[in-house]
Amino acid sequence: MTQLLTLNPGLELLSSGTLEHNHFTFGWITPAMGFSFALAGSYLGLKSMANARGAISLAARLRWIALAALAIGGVGIWMMHFIAMIGFTVPGEALAYDVPLTALSFLLGVGAVALGLFLTGTGRPSIFKLMLAGPVTGAGVLGMHYMGMAAISSTGNLTYNSVLVGASVAIALVAATAALAFATWVDAKGAMAIAALVMAVAVCGMHFTGMAAITVTGPPQHAVEGMDPLVLMIPILVLATISIVSMIFGVLTVATGTEPSNDDHGPIADESPSEINYNEQATKSSLFASTQ
Repeated sequence: MTQLLTLNPGLELLSSGTLEHNHFTFGWITPAMGFSFALAGSYLGLKSMANARGAISLAARLRWIALAALAIGGVGIWMMHFIAMIGFTVPGEALAYDVPLTALSFLLGVGAVALGLFLTGTGRPSIFKLMLAGPVTGAGVLGMHYMGMAAISSTGNLTYNSVLVGASVAIALVAATAALAFATWVDAKGAMAIAALVMAVAVCGMHFTGMAAITVTGPPQHAVEGMDPLVLMIPILVLATISIVSMIFGVLTVATGTEPSNDDHGPIADESPSEINYNEQATKSSLFASTQ
């Protein structure tokens, strides 16, 4: 693991031993990127769930649900969280990320969303399923957020305002329930886009409410161990970009198993054009003869 030393051991403290910290070190770039990931992941997830509802086999439906969980939980929620966290710094102090905990937070976020989508996306949809799955998924998303925060190795101590933590809990539970409702019942493209926008705003709201609850206390006294967040961001961004492109390709081009069968609509694919034309002429001749 990379060891990062304190940048300024003589860092001056604010009142009550609190260290100054910044959530927007790079200005609008990190929140805008985070929101973009939240929006893209939400829309791709909703589109995948629409395909899951139309799938004619359980295996196909489960594949689409898994893709939706990766889109919403991995790209829309976890990536938003991680990118926004890059903007969190404490001037004069080193920060690093515990890689195993960071990876575990990703798995928790995706797993929580997958469980919620499975509960609401299989069998007959119902309000009861939604009310059960919403809190479960919301709790998982909260666990992802605060596990991601626990992955931060800092020379200062991170403490939390209980009121703002409570607010982030409420937002997460409502947002998770709303997301599952959208994923269960929204089909129209326009409604899907609006739902994705609402989900992205809710995800960002939950994240920054949780971040506003943070207080960093000092003074810095020791080195931190872990990976520099900017170094860790590079492979994660590459993987996220590849994932989004793959999801777009999958959503737009992979058959969902809902195509009409040849028995129900039109001639079978094996018929040649001449055979189709012959059949049409024979049908017309029969109709003409019956009118004589």
